[in-house]
Amino acid sequence: MKANSKIRSMVLLGLLTAVVALFSLTPIGSIPIGPLSITLNIIPIAIAAIALGPVGGLIMGTVFGLFSFMQCFGIGVLSGMGAATLEISPLLTFVQRVIPRALDGLLVGLIFSSLSKINSKKALSIISGIVSGIVLIGLFLSVMLLICHDENGKYKMSEGMYNFMTSGLPVALTLTGVFAVGFAVMFWFVRKKDLSKVQQSCGIAGFSAAILNTIFFMGALVLLFNHTSFGLDSKYTFRVNNGIVTEVSEDKAHPVEISTDGKGVVIDNALIFSLDDPASVSSAVPTADKVKYKFIANGKNAKFSEVFCNGEKLSGKKYSFSTPKVNFKGISDGKYTIKVYKEFNYIDKLRSGKSILLFIITAVGINALFEMVISTIFTTLIGTALFKAKLIKTPENLKD
Repeated sequence: MKANSKIRSMVLLGLLTAVVALFSLTPIGSIPIGPLSITLNIIPIAIAAIALGPVGGLIMGTVFGLFSFMQCFGIGVLSGMGAATLEISPLLTFVQRVIPRALDGLLVGLIFSSLSKINSKKALSIISGIVSGIVLIGLFLSVMLLICHDENGKYKMSEGMYNFMTSGLPVALTLTGVFAVGFAVMFWFVRKKDLSKVQQSCGIAGFSAAILNTIFFMGALVLLFNHTSFGLDSKYTFRVNNGIVTEVSEDKAHPVEISTDGKGVVIDNALIFSLDDPASVSSAVPTADKVKYKFIANGKNAKFSEVFCNGEKLSGKKYSFSTPKVNFKGISDGKYTIKVYKEFNYIDKLRSGKSILLFIITAVGINALFEMVISTIFTTLIGTALFKAKLIKTPENLKD
């Protein structure tokens, strides 16, 4: 029996891993809204936690985290936020992408295991009511955001919404009332429909997977990246043909000036680089800001062969420097990129003047709501089906 159980567990983990891979590598599992995306990968985590316990949830959460980290590199569906944090710190990005998802799966497994030991129908109904109240609060806040957005975009806090969210007691009383309605409606529904223990337990597990994923993911983002560091500010791609710069393209609207002889380029009045004598570049005064640059040769033809930067011989296809005035000599024809890194606080940049609380609500409120609803419904349906197929063992006897 133990051998059959291990085989069953391995097969289920393999199937769920395939689902996570499909969701991560194709657009099927991601619904972009604002700076973040609604992810369906929390459903396989919840199912693994339900069917295989805390260890299964931990394994599947780690798998999801690894695929999420791969998305930062553009493998599968590119994560814009992940690509930004990757430029700041690959190590912190790995921690922020993997650890929260692993903890999510572990805790969901523990939650479902604890729910399975509850034999009181009333106690389980109360827990379901609490979950419903939290979901209704999320729905209420999301509707407020949709109604009270300003002209520049729905994720920016309007004055009316800001005044309400910072009103103290009025907003607290409002949210308490909303929670009470959600609690009462679900408590009545569970008792009237006589929902089974497994249905309620799976639903709560699915909800927990979604809300914990949001709390852990955003919490890690704030904790790990709420500091001053160098991050990618802009990048410029230019082509060299017959020893001169023929074109320069930038990802932002920064001024770029190419010298008349094509031997030099001035970028944003902050960086001067030339392919010959720096004196040939039009006069510009570099800024005194802390800036780092990374010079990258793209493609087979573009390479550092007998190339010198300010007299230093280069090798490989990447070169980092901090001086705002550089002279490259010996560059072959091809395509090159200069990435500009500036010192800034990533979280402050995302917040745009909002407090941490308002930033989190406006950034993830609608996304988290959809994730909670989708995860709760599908986890309940799939978990119930697994229970009927005898892949989940939990006592069904409930006492009033």
